[in-house]
Amino acid sequence: MNIKYSTVLLLFGLASSLTLAQQASISFETNGLDSLIVKNPFQNFIGEWTLKNDSWIQNWGGETETIKIPKHHTVSTQINTANTLFSIIDGPQPNGHIFWSYNPVSKMVHHLSSFGALRAGVGEGSVSENGDVTLKISFEGEPKETYRIYTYTWVNQDEYHMKSVQYDFNDQPTGLFYEGTFVRLIKEERTLRTQIASILYVLDDNSIPVEEQLHVYADDVVHMAPGSEVHLGKEALGNYLREQRAYGKAKMTHEIMELESFGHVVLMRGQVTGTFYPKDKAPSVAFRTKNLFVFMPTEGTLKIKKVIYNASPEQ
Repeated sequence: MNIKYSTVLLLFGLASSLTLAQQASISFETNGLDSLIVKNPFQNFIGEWTLKNDSWIQNWGGETETIKIPKHHTVSTQINTANTLFSIIDGPQPNGHIFWSYNPVSKMVHHLSSFGALRAGVGEGSVSENGDVTLKISFEGEPKETYRIYTYTWVNQDEYHMKSVQYDFNDQPTGLFYEGTFVRLIKEERTLRTQIASILYVLDDNSIPVEEQLHVYADDVVHMAPGSEVHLGKEALGNYLREQRAYGKAKMTHEIMELESFGHVVLMRGQVTGTFYPKDKAPSVAFRTKNLFVFMPTEGTLKIKKVIYNASPEQ
């Protein structure tokens, strides 16, 4: 069999890294006091958030590692006073919630949180004039007399960095920590991501016929895969996809790295990692690519107009 596995991996698309489970924000009555939000010391946090590039750095005892946590979604709002922030955190387990209460007399921030079945946190700290928050928190399930210092530092109005460092009873760092950068989800961007996620999910489903996968492409689609001719239009692309399916199937995980919209045109930069399994029982082949998608609406439905795949060098 003469086949370039780096090309086969390009056949099928992706399940988005951000298909959000919680769809509704918190709803409550403020009796006409909505203007209180602008006076809230936590006002910068009000909104919806996700992990930047799905990236998370942690050390729970051992080596420090950088992992991907897709589908993280935090909804934050004040409750019914100007001195509160309530956050619901959803995504991969353990999920949970955080409540902050600000004492305007002592200038102290009080923290309560609960994640999973046992990880309850209690603590206090301060908030600066620009909205940075520092907290000292003790957790159920961690060694007695240890605590964590949390810092929430604003990068800009739509991005903040959070870091948690554990300390022992002598106030010395234990080496355990975790951190990540969070970016604000704009409602329009979240809607686009949801639409694109449904398109890419179809491409990733190897069990459906090629004809069904072609529904998510524009009639005049331009498809460019490494090691292959440019495929112009659905018919040429369909022939290519059927030919590649004859060789085997690919199991992949895709990530949306960046989304930009320009009027009706949406650009998506992404990457994909996975494994190709040949039908002739040859050894499986791991792969990684970078890609650029162009989406445009056709009769009111967002479809793939152009796609360029670029195989990454072997590591």
